[in-house]
Amino acid sequence: MRAVWFAVLALCAGGALAAKDENECEVCNAVLSEIDLSLSADVRKDVLKVEQAMQTYCDASSGKHKQMCYYMGIADKVSGSAGGVKREISGSFSRGINAKRLCSRLKKMDQQMCELKFEKVIDINGDLNKLKVKDLRKVMDDKNIECVGCAEKGDFIRAINKYLGKAEL
Repeated sequence: MRAVWFAVLALCAGGALAAKDENECEVCNAVLSEIDLSLSADVRKDVLKVEQAMQTYCDASSGKHKQMCYYMGIADKVSGSAGGVKREISGSFSRGINAKRLCSRLKKMDQQMCELKFEKVIDINGDLNKLKVKDLRKVMDDKNIECVGCAEKGDFIRAINKYLGKAEL
């Protein structure tokens, strides 16, 4: 009977870990997957060509992708870089290691690479009453909506609805 309980407990714990892994290292996985897809078989043979392709990708990136490039050690000339794992990444790509496995390896070297997350996308066309005040403020900042004297959640919702041209409920 105890063996059955341990088996059930192990399956539940494994399921919880699998759900957590979905969003783990999301920016790292996205950036390295995009770089990986851009590499041809010819480029993969030479580590320096892989690094040049990584530099080209990072020069054109922005936002969280640019920040991930900074952590990898592939930033622009002005801002410099924080990490020094560029050679590890290019060598792994040349050996055919996929992005997800590479990110788990990089996590062991530098935890901040996996802590980087994409910003939550807020749907302003849905029910605004379900959003937190923090999210409503973010929407207002993103859309440059002014609301002098807004203190309550309803005030923020009215200001956003006015901006969107929706009638008050």
